[in-house]
Amino acid sequence: MKTSLLILSMILVAGLATGSAPAQQKVKLGENAALRYWSAFAQMQDSAITDQQVKELSAILDGTTPYDDPKYKDLIEKNKHALETMARGTALTNCDWGLDYELGPDTPIDYAPKATALARLNVLYAFHLQIVGDKEGSVRALVAGLRFSRDAANGGSLLATLLAEDSLIKHLRAIAFVLHTDALSAAQRLMLQKALAQLGPEPLNWQSAIKLEMEVLSGLPSSSSGPSRRVSEAYLAALKDPSMLPKLQEIVATLPQPLQGLIPNPERVLRNKQELADKLRETHSMLQMKN
Repeated sequence: MKTSLLILSMILVAGLATGSAPAQQKVKLGENAALRYWSAFAQMQDSAITDQQVKELSAILDGTTPYDDPKYKDLIEKNKHALETMARGTALTNCDWGLDYELGPDTPIDYAPKATALARLNVLYAFHLQIVGDKEGSVRALVAGLRFSRDAANGGSLLATLLAEDSLIKHLRAIAFVLHTDALSAAQRLMLQKALAQLGPEPLNWQSAIKLEMEVLSGLPSSSSGPSRRVSEAYLAALKDPSMLPKLQEIVATLPQPLQGLIPNPERVLRNKQELADKLRETHSMLQMKN
């Protein structure tokens, strides 16, 4: 019931937004990928993966543990409709989660963990399709997963961006896994290459996420616009040039508590950003070598 009400409210917000835009810029109500993704979330069943299963998935992607299809196929079958709904959503270019950041720290972002769970299921789905001999379907699932993972961060907070980065990394590692374990056709490799090209060298908007994070912090009683603005400027500078990290850390160290403890760890953010960029380049190279 709560999910239905949330979807309805998003529809109303989307309708109001498009009603005020110029006619040529209007987006039809059904063309918002986020609405499809919410439908996919509603279709998920027993989708929570345990910490142990997360470790097993990482081991599968590392090549140290074989994928055990009988162990996961029932879970995949239960969520097949959700995964298909998600895949259809990735065909849409517009994705607006309808987030209201005027609520500050109370802004609901429960879609982000749901997106993480669905992305993990999609990786398992791609493995399952490969095992049963549907290489074409496996590649399509991976392509959809890349687009969905990118969309999961669209207009979102830093948490949503970090979770999206993790989902993208898992799909990129899954592509490497598939390339190592099975021979793909030239057409299938081309599908993956096009999907990576569409992502671009920096598929996530880290700058926007940091700005949102700092805007939220500036609204807290323990904060003030001055320190938050200085941190925001230094953070954005470090994102462009990692050599600016020490300066950012110096500024953060001068902040009063508890504000200092609320600033997202810059080392982690820069490390994740670089990890994604490196993995994208590595996957590009792997696909080219297989040509």
